Amino acid sequence: MKLSRAFILKRDQIWVLIAKDFKLKYNSTALGFLWSLLVPMFTSIVYYFVFGVMMRWDAQNYLLYLVSGTFLWQFFANVIMMNGGVLMGNVGLLKKTSFDRALLVRSTFYTESIHFLLTVPILLGMMAFYRVVPDWLTIVPNLVVCLGSLALFSMGVSYIYSACNLYFRDLERIMNILLMMWMFCSPVFIPVSNVPAQYKWIYDYNPMAVLLNIWRDIFYTPGWHPALFLNIILISLATYCVGYFVFRKMEAGFAEMM
Repeated sequence: MKLSRAFILKRDQIWVLIAKDFKLKYNSTALGFLWSLLVPMFTSIVYYFVFGVMMRWDAQNYLLYLVSGTFLWQFFANVIMMNGGVLMGNVGLLKKTSFDRALLVRSTFYTESIHFLLTVPILLGMMAFYRVVPDWLTIVPNLVVCLGSLALFSMGVSYIYSACNLYFRDLERIMNILLMMWMFCSPVFIPVSNVPAQYKWIYDYNPMAVLLNIWRDIFYTPGWHPALFLNIILISLATYCVGYFVFRKMEAGFAEMM
């Protein structure tokens, strides 16, 4: 009974935090949550004009390549950046010893997950436009591995970043630069075929590059990659565990840093 009551309490707290996030983010905007679709869409169009039209990069269904990659990257980057100030934005909750501070990080992830789900109809529409026929036997494991690993990886990074940013306020500006560099080192808009052979090792050791490639398999040629799946699951799980451990170790001093 105690476990069920604790679960219900945490669930209710998360919903309150999600509602608060939506209200703060869209309360003064005319288009509201539509911005979560418009920003990555316009970003994809700009990339398409620069790389697809001006530079004539050759990739199958390049606009689909761009949109699918941008949506996934935007989700990951938003989870990280929104968690940078999540602790500083909830001072009152940090000072309550009975409140589980990790819920703040999780609620931000859930908020961005809702935004990401809103992009699914656009991706399905583009698949229909390009006549991509789903192979459900291979798409399902790709989806489960990709999105499950992305959840663990992004939350692990967020735990570390949110805690450290409370102690070192300059970290937020550093993270902006790091995320931009990370994006250029990932196949968000650069087709793998356009990367020189001597630099492809960067993709091999980049978890987000691996996740983007698994994600893209859904829209191109789905396949089974047991070794790749196992590697990214282990890396993501390890990142989550390390991040959670760091967060719990540092949270004792959260209230003092406000």
